[in-house]
Amino acid sequence: MLTGRSIQHVKQGMGKVYSKEALRGYYIDYTGKFIGKGQSHIFDDKGVPVNQLADGSIIYFPTTIAQYGLAAYDVWLITGREDAYNAFTRCAQWLFADQDELGGWQLFRKLKLNVGCPYSAMTQGQGASLLYRFGVALGEDKYVQAAESAITLMLSPVENGGTAVACGGRLVLEEVPTKIGSQVLNGWIFAIFGLYDAVIVSRRQEWYVRLNETLNTLEDELVLYDSGYWSFYDRNGHLASPMYHDLHVSLLKVLSELSGRESFLEVSERWEEYRRNKFFYTRAFLTKALQKLRDPGDVVIVR
Repeated sequence: MLTGRSIQHVKQGMGKVYSKEALRGYYIDYTGKFIGKGQSHIFDDKGVPVNQLADGSIIYFPTTIAQYGLAAYDVWLITGREDAYNAFTRCAQWLFADQDELGGWQLFRKLKLNVGCPYSAMTQGQGASLLYRFGVALGEDKYVQAAESAITLMLSPVENGGTAVACGGRLVLEEVPTKIGSQVLNGWIFAIFGLYDAVIVSRRQEWYVRLNETLNTLEDELVLYDSGYWSFYDRNGHLASPMYHDLHVSLLKVLSELSGRESFLEVSERWEEYRRNKFFYTRAFLTKALQKLRDPGDVVIVR
């Protein structure tokens, strides 16, 4: 947290080449994950990124692969680099091959966690975002269909094995469905980005309705992520680290532009003011550090 020098914690501002109207670059700037200095991925012999767990074992983690693929895609769009296109291709093809018959990536089981639901709305959304872009770039419908399967599972109720919590027009997309009510903010918004892509590509009216339901819910509940001096990571009282606080600002700015909702921009600007306030920053940093010491959580991935 002090240095931010890990591939999981590169600076993630607004995307460089995304479009509101068409499928193009990704909404958050992941290019530092591909070309960043001071960070390093580890790869298998085919060039697919892998992660190391606390027990030393190496796993393929779908979220890491989706984010690296989206990073490579943007680098390819911006520079035309062949190595970036090849990395984009490798990641998309790996996600396509790893997707199960329900359209999901069972990341919690890959992490060796004994949980009821193996899926995450964040991973479903980001995996779909990568597959949509790859399918559209190649004109290959099978990748688009795989992306739509991922979104269908993401929107399925938690009680049916999906990642959505819905009631009376309210819709939350849970990054960690086994902890219903945690409502991790960044994971929810990344899932929304995947749904936004699905609406652009598929034009399905029912998905447009679901998109507005979850935007309405987030808009109503965003005040619950504001501590008065910093943003919360989730609804369980965990303060965001400085990296995640900055990410929240970027996510809300993009979401405001995509949705046309000024309330998201207003909150992002208020949280930027929190970040510039040295007293608030110091208070948040110390509080987060104490929270980490008191409740380190399930620290599984170490690299």
